[in-house]
Amino acid sequence: MIKSTKRLGFIGLTIAMFMGTLDSTIVNIALPKLMTTFNTNLAGVSWVATTYTLALAVFMITATKLGDKFGRKKLMIIGLLLFAGSSAACMFAPSLMYLLVFRSFQGLGGAIITPLVLPMGVELFGKQHMSKIAAIVGAITALAAAGGPAAGGFILEYMSWHWIFGLNVPIGLISLLLVLLFTKESFDETLVGHFDISGMLFLTISLTGITFGLLEGREYGWTSTLILSSFLAGIIGLITFILIELKVSSPIVELNLFREKTFTSSCIIYFATGFALVAPAVIFNYYLQNVLNYDALHAALMIIPVSLAIAVTMPLATRLSDRISAIPVNLIGMLLIAGSLLLFSFITTTTPKRVMIVFSIIIGSGFGFSTVSFVSSVRHLPKSKTGIGSGITNASRQIGTCLGIAVLVTVLNTNISTAKSHIQNHSVAIINRKNLSPNVKNTAESGIRQIFSSNDQKNVNYTSRQKQFTKQLKHAALNKNNLPRPKKGTDYRKLYDATFKISEGNQKINDSLQKLAGTTTTNKVLNNSIIALSDGTLTLLNGQKNILEAIKLLAQRDELKSTLSEIKKEKNTSLSHAFSKTYVICAFLLLLCSPIALLSDKRQKKTH
Repeated sequence: MIKSTKRLGFIGLTIAMFMGTLDSTIVNIALPKLMTTFNTNLAGVSWVATTYTLALAVFMITATKLGDKFGRKKLMIIGLLLFAGSSAACMFAPSLMYLLVFRSFQGLGGAIITPLVLPMGVELFGKQHMSKIAAIVGAITALAAAGGPAAGGFILEYMSWHWIFGLNVPIGLISLLLVLLFTKESFDETLVGHFDISGMLFLTISLTGITFGLLEGREYGWTSTLILSSFLAGIIGLITFILIELKVSSPIVELNLFREKTFTSSCIIYFATGFALVAPAVIFNYYLQNVLNYDALHAALMIIPVSLAIAVTMPLATRLSDRISAIPVNLIGMLLIAGSLLLFSFITTTTPKRVMIVFSIIIGSGFGFSTVSFVSSVRHLPKSKTGIGSGITNASRQIGTCLGIAVLVTVLNTNISTAKSHIQNHSVAIINRKNLSPNVKNTAESGIRQIFSSNDQKNVNYTSRQKQFTKQLKHAALNKNNLPRPKKGTDYRKLYDATFKISEGNQKINDSLQKLAGTTTTNKVLNNSIIALSDGTLTLLNGQKNILEAIKLLAQRDELKSTLSEIKKEKNTSLSHAFSKTYVICAFLLLLCSPIALLSDKRQKKTH
């Protein structure tokens, strides 16, 4: 093949890689829309994301082995057809059930095409270019995974949710045409014997049990029978799989690959980066939309710097890796991610956007550096084993992401539940010490308990609840019964006291006039004048009564405004702390994994 033809083939492969990885995160931002469209709850619609991730993690290694055995190009074409066809089906899904079925087939297509890109690229350009090919593949993978929420935000803003799936159809067909015309067939020539069907079966059982348990543990409960059974099946399946692989002549996973410390440590690092990717792609996105009340497009624009930083730093990291080995590059990447997560923990509702963008650039740079682990994972493997090496490494990232969702979202939900209880108690205390009417206090307390119920474990968007709460309070504040006097020391209280004294004086004058009118009988004209003056004073008293009531209403309005401001501040502070603790935990786990980077390259490449 001539060079330009090879490039066209590799472009087709990278398009396939981008699509397969992008769809693992792009749909998350559309879940609220899908809830409305299919009239379902969060638990039901979350399966749209879960089924794809589950299929991707479970079938990736098996798909790689099938490609090694029967032909990678053949399987890539099947994968692209399956991915594009199921994407079209998802676009026109008439119900949630159909969407979930089509989405699972789309995940199977993604599991096929994602790990085959690297070995097919190596077949095009040769083993001597493996580092560059792996670097590009790693960059595309990280860019697509981080860019999913941003791409989804743009699609939802300017099109409909259908195009989150439908966009894959024309792009997939372009990729299919390029792969069909400009790539060549390749196999793992070292494989002998029959395909390991029993190994494939128990690998599928193992990964399904473990991945399902990680993804759905927080939904069904970590100690529920379903989740415990899922983990048990996964562990038993894994043990059985390892025993089978030690005996068969042509195993699905050649366990001796893990004797290569560079491969093993790089897989662990790639696993850790998949875990950490949940922080900007899910946790930060949730904070932007559900705490700061950004719309999907606004949140997408805030996340885009993560993807841009990955695209810029990945080539730099690859060059550094070629010069000084992957060890310092991977270590810098892990430390940058951990450090940026600590920076994210300082974000509050008053943090300027430019500061959050800088933090996003830092974490994106960390991902750009750490994805060199994908390059180093296959650098010292034989050319024939790049396929299964790529499959295992990509699967490790997917499982890392599943674990990240399980751990970080569970931790976040726990922190938010604690924060909501704290907000509720402190808000009720704020209401009780405020100078408000009993009706307003009861309405406010009832609304606060409803909004921040500690029994509500779902990720709730508080915006609609707060609007309803504010509307109820305003209505309650118009009730004139039992209005309290303005608080001492305020201008309203001074005005109230002055008006009240004037009213008292007028009342005394009115009482005196009425007594005088009762005793003055000799002068009819004088008596009529006194009565008229008394009536005027009474009218004045009624006016002053209305003024006093108006002063109370105005004072309560300002007191209510102050109350809502304090409650909002308490809410923002408590929820920000909930997210901060989640970021700190993620950073701590990344720091624990960082020393593994010291094993991510067994020898330093000589420079020329």
